[in-house]
Amino acid sequence: MTRTEALATITRKLAAFDDERVQAVAEMVAEMDEPPSVPVRPLSEREMALLEQSKADFAAGRSYSMAEVIAHLDAALAPLGVPPYKP
Repeated sequence: MTRTEALATITRKLAAFDDERVQAVAEMVAEMDEPPSVPVRPLSEREMALLEQSKADFAAGRSYSMAEVIAHLDAALAPLGVPPYKP
């Protein structure tokens, strides 16, 4: 479905809604632009520690290049029979 077709479908559906349903849809759409205020689920202590470590690594310039990421992924996925990445 193209963007134009999708917008036409949405417009057709909205035109058939009563005011209350249109308002409900408008509120949902408005919320789509807002970042979530809470995580989907609470993070574990280990996840929080890993998140903080990754922030510190990034701030210190300790991050992988794209080539390194591809090499690590290729190595990890090879035992599963996934062929190496080819640009």
